Amino acid sequence: MTKKMLLETQQLRSGYGSKPVLQGINLTITEGEILAVIGRNGVGKSTLMKSLIGLLSPHSGTIQFDQQSIEQLPPFKRARLGLGYVPQGRDVFPRMTVEENLQVGESLSGKVTRHKYEEIYDYFPILAERRKQAAGTLSGGQQQQLAIGRVLIGSPKLMLLDEPSEGIQPSIVKDIARLMVRLNKEQGLTVIFVEQNLEMIQSMAQRCYVMDKGLLTEELSPDALNDPETMKRCLSI
Repeated sequence: MTKKMLLETQQLRSGYGSKPVLQGINLTITEGEILAVIGRNGVGKSTLMKSLIGLLSPHSGTIQFDQQSIEQLPPFKRARLGLGYVPQGRDVFPRMTVEENLQVGESLSGKVTRHKYEEIYDYFPILAERRKQAAGTLSGGQQQQLAIGRVLIGSPKLMLLDEPSEGIQPSIVKDIARLMVRLNKEQGLTVIFVEQNLEMIQSMAQRCYVMDKGLLTEELSPDALNDPETMKRCLSI
């Protein structure tokens, strides 16, 4: 069975002010796929993620999500259509409890049943243990789990993860990678993630785009992801 195209960009140009960073991005992802976007620092990966969620308005080009043009929609409307976004740096609400942070995710999809919360706590037992604790007192890795859980509460069709391993201890990075693969297999969650951690890329990605100077310059197969020389070249390690 042919899977449906979930998101597609055509000649997407975007940036800060009048300065373009993205130079004409053509990207596709189908339902149920985990796609990595890799490359050196400063080539436009985070700009791409911000453009997909609507934090940056495109200079030109199109974004189709679930057969709808969304390039002119604000971020909250894109979120309500099923686009979930976990930004670089996590951005949890530090004075709110873990559970209150999760409740913020309800605004993306309306009322959420208690069962959904228990599902998130099953995925992230540490959040269940600390549900009444202020989010700002959690470790960086725990905050990242909370940021992901907050998006999952809204049952997204597509999750955008920007540098999910940044500043997190290796054991939690592995836990997050395993969870994303589990969600993909069990619930069909589609994921686009930006990353430089080679182990996380190899453990999660089913397909990979290489970005350089605001363009997607190469597409890598799973076999290429496991080739040390290819990855060294693409990540400039």
